[in-house]
Amino acid sequence: MLNVPDLVGQPVHIAQETAANLGFGLAAGDPDGPGLRSRTWPGLFWVTSQDPPAGSVLARGSQIQITFVQDGQARSDVPEQTGGPTPSLQSHAEGDTES
Repeated sequence: MLNVPDLVGQPVHIAQETAANLGFGLAAGDPDGPGLRSRTWPGLFWVTSQDPPAGSVLARGSQIQITFVQDGQARSDVPEQTGGPTPSLQSHAEGDTES
């Protein structure tokens, strides 16, 4: 039995290598559909979630299910900023003038 690594935030190709080095496989989506490599090539894709979560214990050879997005796509796991001032280039350029 092995601890599942934290793959969220890693590029898919690195996560796949990390999982393989520990004795796990990665899977995504429909098991009867195209394989992970064919769904993530060419391009850069980022792991956005995994099941089971990091720290879980699995037998060697088990599959870790991942979801991913292509680089540049919106990531639903990143919280949207709410409240507070709206960032602007002008306020950034002026810096903090209050002392």
